[in-house]
Amino acid sequence: MTVRRFLKAGASLLALVSLLGGSAVAQASDDLATILGSKVVRVGAVSAAPWYLKDLRSNQWTGLVPDLVQAVFQGSGVSIDYVDTQWGTAVAGLQSDRFDLLGGFNKTPERAKAVDFSRPIGSHRMGVLTLEQDTSRYQSWDSINQASIRLAAIDGSAAATLLQPRLDKTQWVIVPSSDAMQLEVESGRANAFLTNDIQMAQYVAKRGRGHIIYPLPVQSQATNFGLRKDREAFRAWLDKRLDELDKNGTLARIWAHYVPTGK
Repeated sequence: MTVRRFLKAGASLLALVSLLGGSAVAQASDDLATILGSKVVRVGAVSAAPWYLKDLRSNQWTGLVPDLVQAVFQGSGVSIDYVDTQWGTAVAGLQSDRFDLLGGFNKTPERAKAVDFSRPIGSHRMGVLTLEQDTSRYQSWDSINQASIRLAAIDGSAAATLLQPRLDKTQWVIVPSSDAMQLEVESGRANAFLTNDIQMAQYVAKRGRGHIIYPLPVQSQATNFGLRKDREAFRAWLDKRLDELDKNGTLARIWAHYVPTGK
């Protein structure tokens, strides 16, 4: 091959690589424009304090996630639409394009096979809350793992997903919502409920009763935004905004407003 032919072939190869690379970038940019350029982002919302709270009279959503979503999209000109969903069906909602994002969604290995996740927006500990005075049998996960204990948990919640396989001897009462989970304990149909530190602190603050226990070894997990797979550009944009909110203290302020422990 002559030098001229070699250079010509090299130039053709570079042009092809450039074309392919440019197509990938353009596709990613178009994908982001599809979400943000429409000026509407749809956010899945689960009626679970303090993540989301819905005013039934006005249909307005408030809570930790709506506050964070407002901060993320502030100044972007994007309006926010909330779509009712449940933790247990949230993956299907993302996959079927019912909504674009779901906040307060924990990244588990099983979920990660089906949907994508942003960088963490915070983290929390898993624990149990009981109205029983003697809490000795709740001090470790091993001591909880017995057939005499009935444990209530929310279907599809991170706590249940993480710990139900481990507590295979415990009797599980799986319910669709926070209110139903709390009612199981208050009615005596369950000995304790399993959830995160945020919901337990909220319950005690509201009811003025209940014993919070963090069984050993302590189980904690980061929480994220969930989004559909193949949305790399949108995820990158979202991660950048979360980094900015983390650095300027906005993330910490939002969490401190809703979490009594200041976590």
